[in-house]
Amino acid sequence: MFFCGQYHHQLDDKGRLRIPPAFRKLLGDNPVIFRDEKCLQIYTAEDFETRIKSRFDTADVFDEKMNKRKRKIFPSVQPVAEDKQGRVSVNPSFLKDCQMKKDVISIGVLDHVEIWDEKLYDAYINDRELVDEDGDAKSDNADKPKVDAEEKESDR
Repeated sequence: MFFCGQYHHQLDDKGRLRIPPAFRKLLGDNPVIFRDEKCLQIYTAEDFETRIKSRFDTADVFDEKMNKRKRKIFPSVQPVAEDKQGRVSVNPSFLKDCQMKKDVISIGVLDHVEIWDEKLYDAYINDRELVDEDGDAKSDNADKPKVDAEEKESDR
């Protein structure tokens, strides 16, 4: 199972949203929302638990750096609780921190779903040079100068 695709939708006036049905089905029971720096991330309960346990299970309780990470991560998590109409109320501070206004986009990102403010997502994607002018994906070597065979021979 993996998440892919994108869906455009809106927050209502109370800051609620609907998780697209294709994603909702894959998320299963009790998914969790994690507030990242620029977007909301939604994980299956099992995947989130596995990630948390792998990171914190063996942590020394007196490790101040690790305790600081815990204090940063856990307040940024909320369970997904849908109302009878399938809407999810999102913590208002999460919406503010992620600059979400009205129009949002949900994207599948392999092992989780991300929800972005549509304008912020467009700016993020366009700032990153992930595609060339024709809309084709750039390879990692696209910006490296090409060396022709004669130059390679002269280096020997």
